[in-house]
Amino acid sequence: MRRRKPLAMLLLVMAALLVLVVPAARAAETLVLTCKVCTELVLTGKGLPANDSVRVSVVDVKTGAQVGSQFYADTDANGAFIKKVPMDLGKHPALEATVWKRDTSNVLVVAAHTRFTAPCKPEDTLAFTGSNTPLLLGIGLVLMVAGGLLLRGSRRAYTPAH
Repeated sequence: MRRRKPLAMLLLVMAALLVLVVPAARAAETLVLTCKVCTELVLTGKGLPANDSVRVSVVDVKTGAQVGSQFYADTDANGAFIKKVPMDLGKHPALEATVWKRDTSNVLVVAAHTRFTAPCKPEDTLAFTGSNTPLLLGIGLVLMVAGGLLLRGSRRAYTPAH
């Protein structure tokens, strides 16, 4: 019993030293690509260098070609920015955006966006081959009612002989 107490104290002291030595963790850089309409891409960056200008490029994943020209986005005091870029998501089904430090080749963050998460419908999807649920539901209800009526009618007509 005596031996466990010093061991517990040692572990507690080591944990306290670890907490004091480790600096506060900085939030990682994030970039999110979203859209609410099929003609505009919204880029939202967070955790980037504060009060700085970052270089952004958007590339079509399917063709590998850059969509539009590179542009700069100014970050606020928290290292965040929101930039709306006019873009036809019907022509560019999958996009990838990259954020660099200004005038360097140091990549800060990369993000991707596909048209399947966009409000517009893809032009090159397969035709709908599933069931037509309302039609099947209606047919099922009609068949159940008809079966119930037949069952009820057969019980009235049948009279056992004694």
